Amino acid sequence: MEARDVTHAYAPGRPTLRGVSLDVAPGEFVAVVGENGSGKTTLARHLNALLPLQSGELTVAGIDAGDPTRVWELRRACGMVFQTPENQFVSTLVGEDVAFGPRNFGAGEKDARLAAARALADVGLAGFERRDVHTLSGGQQQRVALAGALASDPDVLVLDEATSMIDPQGRDELVRAVLRARSERGTTLVWVTHDMELVARADRVVVMRAGAVAAEGAPAEVLSDRALLESAGLEPPLATRVWEGLVRRGAACGPAPVTVEGLVSALCD
Repeated sequence: MEARDVTHAYAPGRPTLRGVSLDVAPGEFVAVVGENGSGKTTLARHLNALLPLQSGELTVAGIDAGDPTRVWELRRACGMVFQTPENQFVSTLVGEDVAFGPRNFGAGEKDARLAAARALADVGLAGFERRDVHTLSGGQQQRVALAGALASDPDVLVLDEATSMIDPQGRDELVRAVLRARSERGTTLVWVTHDMELVARADRVVVMRAGAVAAEGAPAEVLSDRALLESAGLEPPLATRVWEGLVRRGAACGPAPVTVEGLVSALCD
């Protein structure tokens, strides 16, 4: 993915994106963070052509997002999972819902069913084809939404606050399913989130502020920069906050870890 000087305004003179430039390598996991109104969701919706490109250049999976003749091609190449899974369902039956994407992009009935079965297995819901989506837990519904995106075998998967409406168990199930899909399929991940523990697992973090990219870098670098995070309305992850508390009490020293595993390792050392 390549974005160059992407600018977007919902109302004249009030840009939500201000000259965003960003590269995401194939297979990379990039977390996008920032306070509400920072432009994260607006950027995410450009990647799937849900918002038309007003200004700048944007290429996703080798497809020009500014070319109106390639919108459907782009939407097959770039899947999306939203905050509320019910907004994505087109059928009450799990199998029919997940197969909708492949059918919509031209797959035959048999191929669509096979793609749906594979996607459901990938998210840990094999055999759920005849289940009613409304009888599932919130975490299971979100995994059905993920399967619906994966069934079209996208090159890029964009997740917009996909864990914010589900409980910790559901969150962990979804994260495992997404990371497994990335590992097995080579899918590029762009994950918009406020979950700093999840952000710490990314390859790279992009911090949005007032519609622009304020900073980007490795999680260990970005998430330990308290001044940067505070300027963007964010808090460091729990592991970092615990470490900072220990440092203030003279019980620890050195660079702050950003994951629980890193914290345990630092304390043992």
